[in-house]
Amino acid sequence: MPNSIAPINRPDLEGSLVFGNLELNFATCRVYANGLRIDLGPTEFRMLHFFMRHPEKVHSRKDLLNHVWSSEVVVEERTVDVHIRRLRAAMEPAQTSHLVQTVRSRGYRFSLQT
Repeated sequence: MPNSIAPINRPDLEGSLVFGNLELNFATCRVYANGLRIDLGPTEFRMLHFFMRHPEKVHSRKDLLNHVWSSEVVVEERTVDVHIRRLRAAMEPAQTSHLVQTVRSRGYRFSLQT
């Protein structure tokens, strides 16, 4: 897989987003990285999908709540932190947790750059 900093849609991976060595297939709801399957819950999957669609941008907790959770659900902003922690923990075995970065006092960013 290419080592780019932007999501790309490849014809051979229809229904997938690829970001570095990370592949998210929203048709099958599966995520793979470095040859390993990453098992995510539905919220973490939606969060990763959002991050991969909007890389390099800093997203506040409020932004993430508005884009990842349904408007019908009442959720505290700190709930985002819990799901970020779960997402990173799931990505750790594939050594991709570093892609989800904390930007102090601002929110979170998804990036290949450290």
